[in-house]
Amino acid sequence: MSEGATGSDVGLGVGLAAAAIVAIGAVVMFAGPSQIVTAGGFGVAMIAAILSVSAFHLFE
Repeated sequence: MSEGATGSDVGLGVGLAAAAIVAIGAVVMFAGPSQIVTAGGFGVAMIAAILSVSAFHLFE
């Protein structure tokens, strides 16, 4: 396996893991019982989304 393919696989794995965290944050955001929990879910979703996009660009 070439070095480029390994880097691409790492980017894909990290990006998909962060995307899964985005989905969890979105569920917390919409199902949170209080405004502070909703805000926390939004924050987690936004940070994980930034990390996901960054991982795809960094390792591609």
